[in-house]
Amino acid sequence: MTRPWLIRLGLFQLGAGAISVLLLGVLNRVLRVEMGADLFLIGVVLGGGHYLGALAAIPLGYYSDHHPIHGLHRIPYVLIGITVVCLTLAAAPWVAVQLAVNGGWLWAVATFLFFLLEGIGTYVAGTAYLSLIADRTPEAERGRAVATVWTLLMVGILVGVFYSVLALKEYSFTALGVSFAAAACAVFALALIALWRQEKKETAPPQPSGSLRAAVQMLFASRQTRYFFAFLVVGLFSTFMQDVILEPFGGEVLGLSVRATSLFNAYLMAGVISAMWLGGVRLIPRYGKATVTAAGALAQVSAFALLALSSLAHSAWLASAAIVALGFGMGLFTVGGVSLMMDMTQSSRTGLFVGAWTLAQALARGPAAIAAGGLHDLARVAGGTPATAYAAVFVVEAAGLVLAVWLLTKVGVPRFRQEISQLGTVLAQAMD
Repeated sequence: MTRPWLIRLGLFQLGAGAISVLLLGVLNRVLRVEMGADLFLIGVVLGGGHYLGALAAIPLGYYSDHHPIHGLHRIPYVLIGITVVCLTLAAAPWVAVQLAVNGGWLWAVATFLFFLLEGIGTYVAGTAYLSLIADRTPEAERGRAVATVWTLLMVGILVGVFYSVLALKEYSFTALGVSFAAAACAVFALALIALWRQEKKETAPPQPSGSLRAAVQMLFASRQTRYFFAFLVVGLFSTFMQDVILEPFGGEVLGLSVRATSLFNAYLMAGVISAMWLGGVRLIPRYGKATVTAAGALAQVSAFALLALSSLAHSAWLASAAIVALGFGMGLFTVGGVSLMMDMTQSSRTGLFVGAWTLAQALARGPAAIAAGGLHDLARVAGGTPATAYAAVFVVEAAGLVLAVWLLTKVGVPRFRQEISQLGTVLAQAMD
């Protein structure tokens, strides 16, 4: 596995990062501010539809394991998914304006279904893409592979931010439509470059696949699978609760300007990228994936504790330092967790297991923002000040990550593979 191969494969993630900014950042802002749509409605139709699409991850991951297209198990499914995503990205401004202008439950349902289609495309492509990396990389090299492609994901997010700033310097609906269409074309081109000749054709006929129901029963009959699934949900839920409250916290409690709170993203990104490279290239080969993942979670616990303290003390400098530490913890947690996730698979069933872990991530990230806002509002209703309300959210995130570390101690790759091997008879009995 060479670095040029990894960098080229990571171009897909670069495009995915830019898409996330445009669809889940720019579009919801435009719907609310420029088009005047209700914030709850936006969250339901855009975020809800997107994350519900993750339900396709397990069946499509399983299907890709056993149904190659022209001898390829992963790349055709990635291309089908990214094609759907790029088409919906190009059409998204037109759908959004119809929702804002016409309103009503009919357009709300139609828009929800539109973004559900986008979500299905995203998670089908993402599951097959991660499965491709797991298929192509030995266990010892997965840390470096994850560090490379996830760094390009972070770069893609930054590219999306700068692109939206330049393309929409003066907002107009025409500019919005043109920028989204141009981005869709660029992302699709990046995907083609990234995936070209990245998978060898299968020459032997595919093995009998059994039934999806039997495969899912085997999946969740494993105690190791259940522990790892719970770890992902709890850990990612606790990590991403801060997504929607960090900048409001800076403005409301610390009295910072919009420009100053926008720098929070830069502090976070600096920590994430540096930790991913350190973790993937240096720490994982020396200490192992589970240890690095746990260290990242505990670093986040310390960072959230500092954020709670900075809220109560109204200390901007302490908050900035805590956010850098939070990014560093997130970087270690990501590079270790994703590498471990690729190990928690079985040959010939990689798509099935990656689909399950992808679903766990969506189940965590989707409700996290709602939970953070709800907990903050509950603390305020209970008589708390803004400072104590935000501190309460940070403390809950820290407690959740402690629970995640405990769940991780119950997981072991050898134990997982032994359980799955024993449970494999479930699939064998389902085959004709």
